Amino acid sequence: MKIATRIARYQAMIAVFCAVLWGLLGGGREGLAALAGGGIGALLTFYAGLKTFSASGQDAQHAVMNFYKAEVRKIVLAAVLFAVAVRLLADVFVPVVLTFALTLPVYWFALLWNSSDG
Repeated sequence: MKIATRIARYQAMIAVFCAVLWGLLGGGREGLAALAGGGIGALLTFYAGLKTFSASGQDAQHAVMNFYKAEVRKIVLAAVLFAVAVRLLADVFVPVVLTFALTLPVYWFALLWNSSDG
């Protein structure tokens, strides 16, 4: 869970940075849209980590099933959150998508982290 929390924290930092940048360059609504997109990325990561690692002491088969269930729920949650974002921020949807996309490479860098770093 430590790694998932760390990934979500970095994604949240990217969301805030992009929201400030979009806000300065485009306006408050664009900044809010960027915050929503990055927030969706961070929330999905935290949710999947919480659901995947919530039960400890399970056998391998149970752990894998827990992971798959968490991923399916994450996809459904992503669809719901993006549907809400489209409904509320349709006129400024580009910052939502771009900032969400910018949160995804954090997973790549997480592979380089030392597991003892947390």
